[in-house]
Amino acid sequence: MASVVVDASVALSWVLPGEDTADLIALRDRAVDQPGMVLLVPSTFWYEVANALWVAVRRQRLSQEVAEQALGVLRDFLFEEVGPDPGACLNTALQHEISVYDAAYLQVAVDTGSPLWTVDRALIRAGGRLNVPTEPCRPGQV
Repeated sequence: MASVVVDASVALSWVLPGEDTADLIALRDRAVDQPGMVLLVPSTFWYEVANALWVAVRRQRLSQEVAEQALGVLRDFLFEEVGPDPGACLNTALQHEISVYDAAYLQVAVDTGSPLWTVDRALIRAGGRLNVPTEPCRPGQV
């Protein structure tokens, strides 16, 4: 069974108007269409997603109704939550100068041997240093 760690930025691009690109839509389609694909997320994922939707509503980019619908659509993807070790996340964050929240995605990828789907350039760079494959961006695009 194939698994992949999905960053909140990628997941949000699947449901927010104007955030999708051909690469991100291709990832979404692969997540839906590939039999046995397991979508892994750190245990903080849903709070990060909900906060991003809250910010979008506060900035009047989305209505509350659209934000709630987006959250509902993402719940249909059946992400599997993984609780990475907080100490390992802290060490990764300090070592690679990224937030602990971002380090959680990397730590899940390292712990499970899974690639990371992200558009966050700092995460891509840190993933490269840890030999974690990332999509949709490639190291040459960073």
